[in-house]
Order: sequence, then structure tokens, then C-alpha cells
Amino acid sequence: ANLSNKRRSNIGESNNHLHSIHFVLLILPTPTFFFHLPTMTSFANAPGRHLQDLILDTHAVATKEQKLACLKMLRTVVKNLSDPKKSNDPKFRQLKLSNPKVEANLTPCPSALEYMKAIGFDIVHDENDGEEYLRMKEEMKIVLSDMEAALCELNNAVDMVSLSPPSSSSSSSS
Repeated sequence: ANLSNKRRSNIGESNNHLHSIHFVLLILPTPTFFFHLPTMTSFANAPGRHLQDLILDTHAVATKEQKLACLKMLRTVVKNLSDPKKSNDPKFRQLKLSNPKVEANLTPCPSALEYMKAIGFDIVHDENDGEEYLRMKEEMKIVLSDMEAALCELNNAVDMVSLSPPSSSSSSSS
């Protein structure tokens, strides 16, 4: 009975801490976290799945700092696309893959490219300059409510990664 009460007490303390994260976490006996991204289901390609992969680091071993930098870049892109004026400006509908900031922030997290594809970007080779870009087609209509939902999820993801303990790869590299 004492162990059961102690376990309930610890769970209550954990729940108080988790309320500040703003989304649901399912904590399993193993140190794996799963979360639900209900607002992302309106996208046909399920970007929430790629966001989850990025946070859980299922495709690469990125440090906490690399994940945060990546999520912040994704958040900036989506924030621009959720703005009615910027969403139609070609400047905000593409990223040059050879740009040093893009390389530094997206390369450590392969799921970020899959996330960008899921929200409507394609990898294209520009014949004019020979460069590769993540680019949305001009004719693609951006659904602002989808971008606002994606922005909300990215804000939550940034909060989650910010509050997470340091990754083992970041502590081993220091």
C-alpha cells in the first residue's frame, strides 16, 4: 500500500510539471516519450509524424541544441507561411539548401526535410543557378489555418525539447 501511495504521489508531481508543456505525453515504463499531435491531421502527408520523429530522434542522433535550432528554423518558416501577406511572396516559399544556416540547422535532423515536404515543399533543382531548393509551387494554395496549427505544434515542440534533459550525445560531446 505504501508503494502504491508513493507511486501515486510521484505521478501527481509529474502531472503538475507536465501541465505546463501544453500537450499530452504518454509516459511508458521505458524512457520513451510519445505525444499526440491532433491538429496536424488536416495535412494529407501528416507532418506531425515527422515532427514527432524529429523530437524523438528516430532517424538521426542530433543533440538537444541541434533539435532546438532545427525546430526554431521550422517555426520561422511556418510563421512566415501563416502570415497572409508573406505566404504568397516567393521569397518566403523557398529555402536554398546550400545556405549555411539551412545546412547547419536542417542537416542534423533528416526528419526536418520530411516535415517540410509534408507541409507542401518539394526539393527542386533550379536550372537558372544550378542550386537545390526546398520550394513550394506558386500555384499551391496555402491554407492559413493549417499553418497556424503547425505553428502551434512547433511552439509546443520547442517547449518540449527546451524542457527535456540534455541528450546523451550532447553531454558526451562537451
